[in-house]
Amino acid sequence: MSTPPRVRMPGSERRQQLVTAGRSLFADKGYEAVTVEEIASEAGVSKPLVYEHFGGKEGLYAVVVDREMSDLLGRIDAALTPAVPKLMLESVVLAWLDYI
Repeated sequence: MSTPPRVRMPGSERRQQLVTAGRSLFADKGYEAVTVEEIASEAGVSKPLVYEHFGGKEGLYAVVVDREMSDLLGRIDAALTPAVPKLMLESVVLAWLDYI
């Protein structure tokens, strides 16, 4: 029985796959407990591919944190629309809780 040919994933999709895997592992176990081997395994790729895209665990973590901060700040910025301070505060708190 032959195995199907491997389809090469575009770099941007592979990068997103690694970010998704890293985000999940970092959230579950914390930065210190996660290894490059685990990230590669979770994403279904080889360890050198993680290094190729991010230079290591630190680079991937920086991208994950940057994206999460951008998401949170975007939500808070969108919540700053009410003109009434009390409604603005409520809107921001709800956006933050929704993020969590």
